[in-house]
Amino acid sequence: MNRIFSVIVICFATAVPSFKSPKEKLQDEIHKPEQVLFTDSAQNMNNATAQKVVDFYTTFANKFPDDVQTPEYLFKAGDVSSGMSQYSRAMGYFNEVYSKYPNHPKASTSLFLMGFLNENSLNDTAAARGYYTTFLEKYPKHEMAQSASFSLQNMGKSADELVKMFQHAEHDSTASH
Repeated sequence: MNRIFSVIVICFATAVPSFKSPKEKLQDEIHKPEQVLFTDSAQNMNNATAQKVVDFYTTFANKFPDDVQTPEYLFKAGDVSSGMSQYSRAMGYFNEVYSKYPNHPKASTSLFLMGFLNENSLNDTAAARGYYTTFLEKYPKHEMAQSASFSLQNMGKSADELVKMFQHAEHDSTASH
């Protein structure tokens, strides 16, 4: 009797496909193009694949806003969007991480990146100053705090001015030794 029961269980287990939740199915769908996108040895981003990944990330975030993976996916959506030069979209994703998930480890980096994108890609120095200032007020010990301070102090300076400033600082430090 036990043998017949075991055979029935084995037959049933192999005949019935495994059931995955909608969340698991979506994560599988995310994983496929993500693997292609992040393992490209040439480091050239395929925009169609990248957009597909971003779409999957945002679909997941919309369907499962309270899931622990959602802020990570939104952050990645911002990163990939920035890589595709879709800076306004990237800003939206980073802002969503920062505002909706303020206690997530990526919230601070998202705030910094909003300043960085405004300064370097969107050419909005006033907005960049606001983001960097808020970042330094909230996260003064963050690993990116020194970069934010540097950006605030040197925003608007030309490359030539920065080179001269560094050369002068280097000259001063070697002269004092």
